[in-house]
Amino acid sequence: MDEMTQILVDTTKMLDDLISDYSVPRNIRKNIQAAKLKLSQNKGSLDVRAATSISTLDEIVNDPNTPGHARTLIYTIMGKLEILQKKASTLH
Repeated sequence: MDEMTQILVDTTKMLDDLISDYSVPRNIRKNIQAAKLKLSQNKGSLDVRAATSISTLDEIVNDPNTPGHARTLIYTIMGKLEILQKKASTLH
């Protein structure tokens, strides 16, 4: 498995963990699900999908209802997605 695929698998797993965390408010989990869906769709290039997911996650991080532990994990996911975005953009 190449590095970009591994990052994609890792971030998807972390997003799934947040989606199944019932201490995170339902509307936040719904938005996390939307970010995951944007990332996993096969329409568009990977760098654009990663950027779109980062944008959605950034909105979630700035939501005052997002619990601290979820915010920390989302920042980690965003960092991984930025690496993925940079690697994918160099392939074009």
